[in-house]
Amino acid sequence: MKGKGLLSLITYSEKRKDLLFLIDEKPRTLFEIKEFFNVKTPEIYPRIKELLEADLIQKTNNEYYLTPIGKVILKYYTPLVEILNVFEETSDFWTDHDTNAIPHHLLERFNELENSILFQDPSKNVFEQNKIIVEKLDSAQKISGIVSVFMPSSLEMFQEMTANKTPARIIMTQDVFDKFRLDYKDVLLQFLSLKDNELYLMDSVNLFIITTEGFLYFSLFYKNGLYDAQKYLVATDSRSLNWGNDCFKYFVEHAKRIEKLE
Repeated sequence: MKGKGLLSLITYSEKRKDLLFLIDEKPRTLFEIKEFFNVKTPEIYPRIKELLEADLIQKTNNEYYLTPIGKVILKYYTPLVEILNVFEETSDFWTDHDTNAIPHHLLERFNELENSILFQDPSKNVFEQNKIIVEKLDSAQKISGIVSVFMPSSLEMFQEMTANKTPARIIMTQDVFDKFRLDYKDVLLQFLSLKDNELYLMDSVNLFIITTEGFLYFSLFYKNGLYDAQKYLVATDSRSLNWGNDCFKYFVEHAKRIEKLE
């Protein structure tokens, strides 16, 4: 089979694609392949033969392996599949919101959020939104976050961090900082009084993110500039957490540190 047909070979058949991923895990015998797919030889062997002819797999000692070419193709095909999975599972989240705030290099790592879960809360009561954040902070060992909109959970979050003396690095947008300084100055002072805490300021950023050592919360703004408190991604897997931490690191490098209130 010619190289120009490789794309259709892989993408036009779920069975061939799944077969490649299966063999990528470890070499498989024909029996193991049939057992995995719960099929008989006439049903699966044509797919195996196609992959053999395309030089994507090879057979040695009754086991099927990925060829060097197969490994390279799968290496670059895997992120695409993961990206498509993320978009298919959470398409409403990405299409409804402004993604311009997300740094380009992190959009390119979109696939790392494959195991995130989309929560959709139809409630219009903002006071009941995002309790999940405060609950997760109670057991956190360290916290990083970008607070770009003032909500009851924002205030609760700071109170929780201060009460638990949890080391925290927080970026606030200017309007959120002004709200805290005007109405909840004591909360900011208590937060800054803890030596392991850091507070940063940015003019604006249209995303809201909280990360701990075992939890990621991520939400965006609508394209019209309004914050959406009803749809958000939550994750606990290492790849998503790493993505969230890198997102915070990017913005903290562009933020101004606030060490005391004027």
